Amino acid sequence: MDALQKLEVLGTSAQDDVCAPTEIGRARVHHPKRAKWLGGISYCTLPGGRRMPLLKTLFTNVCEYDCAYCEHRVQRDVPRVSFRPDELAALFMDLLRRRKVEGLFLTSGVTRRVNTVMDRMIDTAEILRKQYGYQGYLHLKILPGADPAHVERGLQLASRVSMNLEAPSAERLGALSSVKRFNEILERMAWIRRMQQELPGKIPSGQITQFVVGPAGECDQEILLTSDYLYRKLDVRRAYYSAFHPVSDTPLEGCAPTPLLREHRLYQADWLLRFYGFSAGEIPFDGEGNLPRAADPKMTWALRHPEWFPVEVLQADYETLLRVPGIGPVSARRIVERRREGFRDAKDLQCLGAVMKRAAPYLLLGGKRLVEPVADASPPVQQLTFWEER
Repeated sequence: MDALQKLEVLGTSAQDDVCAPTEIGRARVHHPKRAKWLGGISYCTLPGGRRMPLLKTLFTNVCEYDCAYCEHRVQRDVPRVSFRPDELAALFMDLLRRRKVEGLFLTSGVTRRVNTVMDRMIDTAEILRKQYGYQGYLHLKILPGADPAHVERGLQLASRVSMNLEAPSAERLGALSSVKRFNEILERMAWIRRMQQELPGKIPSGQITQFVVGPAGECDQEILLTSDYLYRKLDVRRAYYSAFHPVSDTPLEGCAPTPLLREHRLYQADWLLRFYGFSAGEIPFDGEGNLPRAADPKMTWALRHPEWFPVEVLQADYETLLRVPGIGPVSARRIVERRREGFRDAKDLQCLGAVMKRAAPYLLLGGKRLVEPVADASPPVQQLTFWEER
């Protein structure tokens, strides 16, 4: 099997390792040497909003883990293939030269000889960095069970590293796999944190993790409390949330998929933790510990805390403005910076990035309401998103 045939298997199989919410950017690469579309690429969103195409692939789909949700679990009868380090490096550089991709996301199945697999993944990175002189984006998965030397070398070569917790606790992970050990993964995430401090300038994009949402029966509160711990204690750059979907010939093949709306609400609540100054204890949950589906978490919080509103635009500090639905970090900062110039009406705030159809009921401008509040302030589900906030 040549490299392009391997990419068709391993590139497609890597798509459950997410690098964007709901992986909207999944695509496939056309290679001129074959009259077919090859395994997928994914898009990583950069801070400025540009979407960078990544070649995302497994190094091998040989795996000796028994994760109940995974298409690569050892009990499944599927073709197993592996790249050679030089083969994968050459294939990536070919796609890079043809401007099909701009970076590499390299993950892998896990065998008992985990350090042998890590050796080969690191060899691939070494070839790219030293033989080809590639200095671009390289995301390297650190495998469960990797030893400290492999973790350290990975940090020296990669732009970003990741370890997937998959579940929010040892109990929940134990329900999904008899092999993975929650505390062992956390231990290696702590190694990454410590080594990052000892190796200034390495892995500039930090470390990340991923949760599979739904199959272990966990609630949203469990997931977000764990994410909050990772952000505060281990300096994890961000967590990704992947809605469970059933795979044939696995113990969970008959289970219902997790609704994408649940994944979406988790990302919205995650933004409150990372960018809006909310603590985990302030995230609004229902009686079962889940995020309400009818409204996004920020709007739900505002509806539950009428004592905070209305907020006077001409006096409120940055942190208070962030609590207003329709106002995000950029527009809050602009309002604070420019209000000495004076605001005449809602259009002035809209020009600064505030989404006034959402923000107006919660604001005062010069002591006057911009609009009168209504008794039921819950808008339709499809309008309840704050990705548009700036």
